[in-house]
Amino acid sequence: MKNRFEPKSALLYLILSLFIIILSGCTQLLKQQTAIPFEPPATLNYKKYFTSHKATLNPIEGIWTEYVVGTLYDNGTVVKREEIPKRASWIIIKNKNEYQILNEYGEQNKYIASFKPAREKDTYIFNAYYLKSKDRVKAEAKLVDGHRIEMAYEAPQGMFDQNYIEIENLNHSDKQLTLLWQFNWLKIFPNPN
Repeated sequence: MKNRFEPKSALLYLILSLFIIILSGCTQLLKQQTAIPFEPPATLNYKKYFTSHKATLNPIEGIWTEYVVGTLYDNGTVVKREEIPKRASWIIIKNKNEYQILNEYGEQNKYIASFKPAREKDTYIFNAYYLKSKDRVKAEAKLVDGHRIEMAYEAPQGMFDQNYIEIENLNHSDKQLTLLWQFNWLKIFPNPN
């Protein structure tokens, strides 16, 4: 018997080989794309603005990364403490006599917030109105060395009830729970030096 080379086998081998080559190339492309950090268009546009206006910016203006520590208390006793690095990115830009806080997409969709200069140097008053819970927050914020904002406040009750009651599945009807947020925002653009 002769061992014949059948066209169907050759075609199947060719298709299988091409599939493996394409799959391998797509896998490499996917790895490269996931290595490229995504920056929303609004962030890129604000970077251009900050670059072209660097000489006239207030030190609080720029793009910031938020780090936070949340401490849950029950009647003054710590129940849980959680550190959340790089929780969010914020854009701070002057708008009349205050500094508006926008998310990385250039929006204020969960709350309307700003910093207003206080009398003391490098001190600001953080004001926020949470749209869903209708809560208001006011806290003192310190600008440290031109590249770090420090502030802390207790989560308002409405915000706490809507967002944080799932912590440890706590039934807080018989507890006196408070949640203290301690924030550090680090400036990432423009470079403060």
